[in-house]
Amino acid sequence: MSIDLDIQAILSSYAQLTLFILMLSIGLSQGYKNLSLLWRKPNLLIRCLLASFIFVPLAAMIIELMIPMSFSVRLGLATMAICPGAPMIYRKLLKGRALPDLAGSFQVTTALLAVLVVPIWMSGISALYPANVTIDVATVFKQVAQVQFIPISVGLAIHEWLPDLAEDLKQPVFKLGSFLLLGMLLVILTIALPEVLTAGVLPVLGAVLFAASCLLIGHFLGGPEPESRLTIAVANSTRNAGLALTIAAANFTDPGMVGAIATYALFSSLAGAIYSNLYQKKLAKQEQKNST
Repeated sequence: MSIDLDIQAILSSYAQLTLFILMLSIGLSQGYKNLSLLWRKPNLLIRCLLASFIFVPLAAMIIELMIPMSFSVRLGLATMAICPGAPMIYRKLLKGRALPDLAGSFQVTTALLAVLVVPIWMSGISALYPANVTIDVATVFKQVAQVQFIPISVGLAIHEWLPDLAEDLKQPVFKLGSFLLLGMLLVILTIALPEVLTAGVLPVLGAVLFAASCLLIGHFLGGPEPESRLTIAVANSTRNAGLALTIAAANFTDPGMVGAIATYALFSSLAGAIYSNLYQKKLAKQEQKNST
């Protein structure tokens, strides 16, 4: 699927604005106490960081070696793999057996650390494909800082030092972010569906394997507690499509990347919903069996 470069630029600007507002909303609502929840569990923190920043990109590399795909599709997969901390994690895990506070801590932690890790991974991608990819690490650092690090930091500071202002801003910013997110999801869905229908079997298989890999990595590294395992699995699988779109549109001229990112975002969302539903049903059955 080909996407006009002007449309790609507009999509990039829209994704940046949406991500900025959403990250500001997260900072306003979470505060340092919730942020530190994961940091107070160092073993779980290390496993989460390994899952999100190391094992998911490695899984993407293995999938790309196993399945023949076009360069734009592989680049889209790689970009999604290195962008954790999606702004919809906390909302996705507000219901059911998951732990929203843990999800929020995971989200904020990975989003803040992404300002360092994402540029490093992008420089690695550039080194692997010197003839096709030219990345200015400082530019990527600035992009991630502008849409994630700065708004979260501002939100956290307001939450801690101006709590009344944070309380007043929290709902309006949340509603604005939700409205913008809905628009971005509709755009992604509009792009992804034709991409899925025309991509062929192999790219779709790659997207399915990637989504499953993210869930399995989070599941097995999420700890022995079922609620923690459920939370980390879904959080780890929900990659930051907004950040990936921002990086892709700002640094690459290959329009196929945007469609590939949208496709992976769609399958990751579907896989996370299916996993969450099945795992919670399994836990309910186990508890019912143990009680009888």
